[in-house]
Amino acid sequence: MAQQINTILLLLILIGIVGALLVMFFTLEKVDDIQTGKSAQKPRFNPANTFGGLSGRELWDAMIGVPMRGINPKELIPLKPRYEVVLQKHLEILFEEGQHDGREGFSMPVRCERIVPTLRGDIESWIPHEFAVGIYKVGYSLITEPDEDPDTLREKLDEIGDEIFSATGLPPHPLSKLLMPFKEEEEFPPEEPEDFEIAEEPTEEVMAEGEGENNPEAVAALPAPEEATAAELAQGDAGATDTDNTAQGSSELDELQAAAEAMAAERLASENPTAKPESVPTA
Repeated sequence: MAQQINTILLLLILIGIVGALLVMFFTLEKVDDIQTGKSAQKPRFNPANTFGGLSGRELWDAMIGVPMRGINPKELIPLKPRYEVVLQKHLEILFEEGQHDGREGFSMPVRCERIVPTLRGDIESWIPHEFAVGIYKVGYSLITEPDEDPDTLREKLDEIGDEIFSATGLPPHPLSKLLMPFKEEEEFPPEEPEDFEIAEEPTEEVMAEGEGENNPEAVAALPAPEEATAAELAQGDAGATDTDNTAQGSSELDELQAAAEAMAAERLASENPTAKPESVPTA
């Protein structure tokens, strides 16, 4: 009985070891596929709809002018702009892999083919080994050799790019602008000097007015505007009242004098009808 239990335990242990090895194997394979740019699935992109059924090395050969059965070279001319996009992405993948391995501290074998993702799906691209290794090494050196002149690395990229674009009949352009663009530095406009206004010197009149305003004794001696106005108005009213009273008194005195003269004349006439009335002296 004990022997049977030991046998079962050994079988279980063996099965567990085999399962662990299988999991490790598939994990390493998946990591290798991701690192090399390969996919376990077949490309979702149908090259027949875009490149006449060509992909991989056949697509490269057709673009460099190698005759292909059933394909007219004139039919490939309108396909070159689409191929240029695929080729540029292929070069970007190689350059990024070189940088990634440089950060990890070890160099990996470089493959010529890559699965390139596009908007329409994935497609297999291929370039010659010397071109692939050249792009990969520039990306690797950019990380592992920080003291190297970046302009030298850009020249290497441009030389490889010129050979690739010239071979495939694509318009030449610097590959370094795609893979190693210059960092755009913000240009600040130079600061313009500020215009300071020069204050004019105050004249003597202004200074005198300022001194009068700043002198507290002079300010206290001056009457308030409202009070001065009220005093002037009161004085004017008093003068007008005196003038009216004087005129009114003169008229009343004239009336009294006339009445006195009339009464004197009547009294004299009653006492002495022949006598002439005397004038009453005025005050």
